[in-house]
Amino acid sequence: MELSKQKQTEAKKLNVTTQYLVMADLMAVGYSETDAYAIAFPENIALAAQQSNSIRNNILESAKFKKLLEDRRSRVKDGIAAPVKLDEIELVDTEEVLKEILRSAKQQPVGSKERADLYAKYNDIKKESEQESTDGTDNINFVFPLKCNQCPLLYAYNDFLKRNNLTELKPVEMERVIRTAHKIIQAAMDAE
Repeated sequence: MELSKQKQTEAKKLNVTTQYLVMADLMAVGYSETDAYAIAFPENIALAAQQSNSIRNNILESAKFKKLLEDRRSRVKDGIAAPVKLDEIELVDTEEVLKEILRSAKQQPVGSKERADLYAKYNDIKKESEQESTDGTDNINFVFPLKCNQCPLLYAYNDFLKRNNLTELKPVEMERVIRTAHKIIQAAMDAE
């Protein structure tokens, strides 16, 4: 079963599996133990009834699940979600925001101002995110060392020379090597 990122993150923060979270949520809203187990653990339906019941009972008797179920029931009883601590808040990515706006827009009556506003907001955010994704790939930054003896090209070239039992190059000689290499590279490009 593949749940949303939000539910996966919530399960991770509670230190339980997503299946435990689903089963506890279903039981908290009134599903029977058997039904909640069947929905949360569909892969166990194929097991023998006795084995499946044993697994279900082990889950129901575990301290971790009992604590989770108690917490979920209290949230449902209060009618609101438990207050979230500031350090538990996770940012929602643009795709999830767009899905939520679209879901809300489709629930509004056709032709209503609210529906039109939500579609306009959806369009604005989508254009903005597409623009950001194309802008981010245009810039490539190169950082050069302040001193020649810190140059990664010099290190790589000297490493190559060491492996081939040749004399290492001094930093002041690097310019000559680059000029010579440039001529060879240019000739190879012209030959193509």
